[in-house]
Parts: sequence; structure tokens; C-alpha cells
Amino acid sequence: MPKNRQNKKNKGDLSSCSPLPSSSPSPNNLQFLSAARSAPLPLPSELEAYESILPGAAQRIFLMAEAQSNHRQRLEVKALSIEGRNSLLGILAGWFLGTLGLLTSGLCIYSGHDAAGATIGGISLASLVGTFIYGTRERRLEREHKYLAFQNQRKSQKK
Repeated sequence: MPKNRQNKKNKGDLSSCSPLPSSSPSPNNLQFLSAARSAPLPLPSELEAYESILPGAAQRIFLMAEAQSNHRQRLEVKALSIEGRNSLLGILAGWFLGTLGLLTSGLCIYSGHDAAGATIGGISLASLVGTFIYGTRERRLEREHKYLAFQNQRKSQKK
């Protein structure tokens, strides 16, 4: 394994990287070093550096991370609440339209228009059943997608 590759134990630690050559680059030789890291908090060594520059900075960073986490959780709760409300409204609207279609079908049949009543009733039932099947399938696919995303996230964290 090359010396400048990170292994699992020092992930995020750039101290094991080989240094750049000390000679100045020639006009035709461009060198670029980049390090990227994604985490809610900086490394402990970075926190120490912040703290040495500005006393209390580490605590402020932790407070910001906690505030951001709380904000995200509140947004998720609100999104779930709105999703539940919209789902209930959709169910009620579907029930109302289905009932209206079946009542219209019954009135048509009662008034002697059997073919029209049967057609309206059949369309009403078919649309309700189709909507139910579609909604159930979409929710199942969404759950599977979230599960796979969660599994991939866990695998990447173990690396």
C-alpha cells in the first residue's frame, strides 16, 4: 500500500501522508494537495487548535453542532407531521369521491339507467382499488429505498 494512502485506523488523519517535495515547482510542474473530510465536528487536534487561538471556541463549536442537530430533528418531525396530514387528507378525499361515485351509480341504476350506473360504479371502484394499490406499492418502495440507504451508510461508516 502506498505511504500516502489512508488506512482504516487513521481515517481523516493526514499526518501519515508523505510530504510534498521541498523543491520549488518548475513553471511546467503544478502540484496540488487537497484534503477533504465530512463530519459534524472537527478532529480533536483541530478543536485544540481552535481552542488555542480562541478560548471557548471548542464549546461554541459543540453548541453549534447541537443546535444544528436539534434544528434538523425539528424539521424532520414537522415533515413527518405534514406527510401524515396529507396522507389523511388524501384518504378522506378518495373516500368522498368514491362514495360520491357509488351514490351516483346507485341513483343511475335506480332511475333506470343500468348501463350508465354500472359504468360509473365500475370506474369508481377501479379507481379506488388502483389508487390503493399504487399508494401501497410506493410506500413499500420508499421504505426499501430508505433501508438500503441506511445499510450503505452503515457500511461506509465501518470502513
